[in-house]
Amino acid sequence: MARFCLVLGSIMILAACGSAPSKPEQESQAADVAATQLPPAEAPIPPEALQQFDSAVASMSAGDLAAAERGFRALSDTYPQYSGALLNLGILQARAGRLEDAEQTIRAAIDRNANSAAAFNQLGIVYRRLGRFEQADEAYQRALQIDPNYALAHLNLGVLCDLYLQQPQRALESYERYLSLAATPDAKVAGWVTELKTRLSNQRSARTQ
Repeated sequence: MARFCLVLGSIMILAACGSAPSKPEQESQAADVAATQLPPAEAPIPPEALQQFDSAVASMSAGDLAAAERGFRALSDTYPQYSGALLNLGILQARAGRLEDAEQTIRAAIDRNANSAAAFNQLGIVYRRLGRFEQADEAYQRALQIDPNYALAHLNLGVLCDLYLQQPQRALESYERYLSLAATPDAKVAGWVTELKTRLSNQRSARTQ
């Protein structure tokens, strides 16, 4: 069953654009890639569905993203009771820059499973990339209402608050919560926490002068 909950990981890292990304771009890309880990499917999965899923994954691993998209779409049509195929399809669309399509597809996944924290997390990523930051905030918070221990949603919310909403205190709290939940130490995010603490301390000092 775990195969149905595809971990896209490094397969879907965004292509380089000719120059090194800025620090904010590095941070947001890192959060996007990390957030493509999906939880287990919501119901037992027939062997035929797993076979179709494996075929879509094989296409993606081979770099044939069009075939992978067709595979996930066919799987979604054949087994509409599962939201995982639609969610993976939405992730693929987002990676291709088709953000409006991705929004619609991920929302369709949510219609099938309104308790999918992963789907709301991915919707938040899409909204952030569309510049709809308040909606991204709401989506991440919804993911955390469903699963308060969803480390990657805490990370993405921290990036949103830090870089886009200019809410450093919320960002600090989200990063610290992520670090407390992460399976392995994350030196990069720990560095962001140190930077935020310094920034907030300087702001408090400036207000008292």
